[in-house]
Amino acid sequence: MDAGKKKRFIIAAASWLIIIGIIGLVYKFVVEPWLRGDLVKETSTQRYAHTIKVAHDSFPGYAILRSPAVQNLLDRQGIKLTFVDDKADYVGRARALKSGKVQMAVFTIDAYLKTGSVIGEFPGSIVLVIDESKGADAIVAYKRGVPQIPNLSNPRARIVLTPDSPSETLARIMINKMSLPSLPSSWAVETNGAEDAYKKLKSADPDDPYAYVLWEPYVTKALTIDGVHLLLDSSKLKGYIVDVLVVQREFLDSQRELVTHVVQAYLRANYDYNNQPDGLATLIQADAKQYGDPLNRNETDKLVKGIEWRNTVENYAHFGVIPSTESKGTERLETMIAKITQVLVQTNSVSSDPVSGNYEQLFFEGILRSLHHDKFHPGMLNASGNDGLDDIFAGTTPMEQVREEEVLNPLSDTNWNTLAPVAAMKVDPIQFGRGNARILPGSERALKELAANLKSFPQYYLRVVGHTRQEGDPAANRVLASQRAEAAAQSLKDFGIASHRIRAIANTRTSNQMRGGAAQSVTFELLGKPY
Repeated sequence: MDAGKKKRFIIAAASWLIIIGIIGLVYKFVVEPWLRGDLVKETSTQRYAHTIKVAHDSFPGYAILRSPAVQNLLDRQGIKLTFVDDKADYVGRARALKSGKVQMAVFTIDAYLKTGSVIGEFPGSIVLVIDESKGADAIVAYKRGVPQIPNLSNPRARIVLTPDSPSETLARIMINKMSLPSLPSSWAVETNGAEDAYKKLKSADPDDPYAYVLWEPYVTKALTIDGVHLLLDSSKLKGYIVDVLVVQREFLDSQRELVTHVVQAYLRANYDYNNQPDGLATLIQADAKQYGDPLNRNETDKLVKGIEWRNTVENYAHFGVIPSTESKGTERLETMIAKITQVLVQTNSVSSDPVSGNYEQLFFEGILRSLHHDKFHPGMLNASGNDGLDDIFAGTTPMEQVREEEVLNPLSDTNWNTLAPVAAMKVDPIQFGRGNARILPGSERALKELAANLKSFPQYYLRVVGHTRQEGDPAANRVLASQRAEAAAQSLKDFGIASHRIRAIANTRTSNQMRGGAAQSVTFELLGKPY
């Protein structure tokens, strides 16, 4: 064989060896695993026809969604929820929703607004309101360093918090709504979670003007430290720190029935746990052991008290499925989104409204509207008997109700004097006619916005303080100050604030820190019952 033929023979042989090798590798790593997987599939039980991935973190408010009751109900539909813990990486959570790596995710409304602003779109639609924080988030401080919120109006003041969390939003609400003119622009000190903030609190100098934003169980732990007290917690707010279930838009469009099953299962489990003695406490302890840090009974009870899980009818109210006459003052979802957006924009957390006021783009009411139309009852079996909890008997359980906000009681003069000062509300100066108590038209908008803010702080009373210039006749000045305070108070009442929540007084002094601006003709002081 000549050299040329020999060379071609070697090349051909080598090529065939390479081809055979590639075929062998393909068989070993592709075909054989596929055949084995097919064999496993054919010789094992396939319980679940659908698996839905849900992005979450260890917050106890999501315990019902993660509960055995929800999964037991979904088992009957061949649906399995798989939870993906992203350690509260909200931007990563939104991107996973966008890419389809997860089909559902839980967010606070503020977190979803901020992450949507970061990634430039909102890849999912809100289909359910899960809960609202009612004390589970709080701002604390050493009393020596920060005896009251106005003491944070100090160039040295700082607020220690977890960035991109509901605790940061709580701080921003305080800054946005309360007068703190000397708080520096560099007010935030970032930490890696509530535990880290708690450790910084423990090692802090009690005389420093520092506040710390925590969530349970670290709020309870913090308040056991000598000298630490509560400045503000989420029980005093309404419609700000709210958790929602978000579904990827493509999945919601193509798999509406699956999403409906998840929503139904959640609402049924919520009904069940809330109607069992210690049902929520038992669930929270088991959930914390599995997904977070173990809790003792005192910490568990504080958590249960500090979270208000939304029931079926309250969801109907939030999504506008039932008339406002049946909603008992429950805020619509678009109202909550709008006011949270305002806080984020005005405190420079986002540069602008990410949806330009089109808040309906962020939620879908169709599933809840269908449930309402079909007379869905979370405590009753449906006609086929497939979707109920076994220990709830059809026809024997009452329908849930919308819970009304606790109403402040009228106070006697003596009781008004026992209220603790909280802070001055941040309000544009109220303008009056020269030398009289006629409110100028340009100030009506400021008073209307103040009334809206007061509705979001339903657990506080308000003292309207009228001020005048110190020149001139003191008696006449006092009369004018009183008339102006009364005029501003009446305007707030006209905008829907209960008259017994407001008291108008005259004060010609100009040095009181609580007034938040002595040059203003009228100022507004929040008052509350001591914590």
